[in-house]
Amino acid sequence: MGIELWEAVAAPSTRYPSCHCSVITELDNCDLLVGYYAGTGEAKPDAAWVLARKTVGEDAFGPLLTVAESEGKPEGNGILFQDRSGKVGLVYNTMQGRLDGRHGPGVRWRTCDLRVKTSADRGVTWSDVNVIDAKWGNVPRCKPIRLQSGHLIFGTEYDDGHSRFWISEDDGGSWRMTGPVLGERNQHPSLIERADGSLLAFLRPSGSQGSVLQTESFDGGNTWSAAIATDLPSPFAALDAVKLADGRVVVAWNSNPKARNPLTLAMSDDEGETWSHRRDLVTGEGSFHYPALIQTLDGLLHVTFTNNRETIDHIALTVDWITGDGEDLPVWEGSGRRVSLA
Repeated sequence: MGIELWEAVAAPSTRYPSCHCSVITELDNCDLLVGYYAGTGEAKPDAAWVLARKTVGEDAFGPLLTVAESEGKPEGNGILFQDRSGKVGLVYNTMQGRLDGRHGPGVRWRTCDLRVKTSADRGVTWSDVNVIDAKWGNVPRCKPIRLQSGHLIFGTEYDDGHSRFWISEDDGGSWRMTGPVLGERNQHPSLIERADGSLLAFLRPSGSQGSVLQTESFDGGNTWSAAIATDLPSPFAALDAVKLADGRVVVAWNSNPKARNPLTLAMSDDEGETWSHRRDLVTGEGSFHYPALIQTLDGLLHVTFTNNRETIDHIALTVDWITGDGEDLPVWEGSGRRVSLA
């Protein structure tokens, strides 16, 4: 019981020497898909959105598949979901404006449109692109969730510094935007639905705060409370959360307010009100950040994260590891590759 696996999804290559911002999903056949953007660097003209598959029974991920690549325009963050018919959707953004200069209107992330591609064969081949919103300013980050109503919902960073949400009532066929989340400036919502049907989103801070933020919705995601601080410290970095099959909630984030290490997991027994257990997953010198977090049908937790912008790493572990069952991982020393620990 404990850590089952630690591996790199793919090794750096001449085409993809740098990578960032992963997402992971389990398909209906139990294959794992991990996607992220990669190239010579963030917001570089050659940044593409790539995908790797781990087929059931295989020991490693297969080769990278380039899913989205716009000539001279960087691809940014993407999120994956599977609809009830089995079709896989990728919602992502492409930067349309200037790639140089100080952060602000018309530059890099402030120039992203919102796009979608679909796959009818579980991510092997992909459709042409369709645009959800041509207006610049939406940046997705954390996985969509399906509500008790059947609706799909995900959150985006937005141009004005206050997150928005996108809801589909037809299984991903169309989307409408809701929000904003006012209060403290915020980004990158990660969502859970409570037992009573209310929604709780954990947010990356983007103003003067040094804590993970949260917001609530009591009408299916149409309106949201003002963002307020939690007691989870943050170095202004992305996070992710998942509601487990047994109702507990786990969040993955950087718990050091001054650096993107360690990468920490916390567990809540009361749907995100308090955190009964916290344990560092990856420690050492470097940046281990932008986690993506799911629980698969076999009960394991799967975390992917950016390891120093060189690789996207994948760790599989039992839920009980967070409460203290199992040894710590070795401290990352900046050299060598991770191997199976099973």
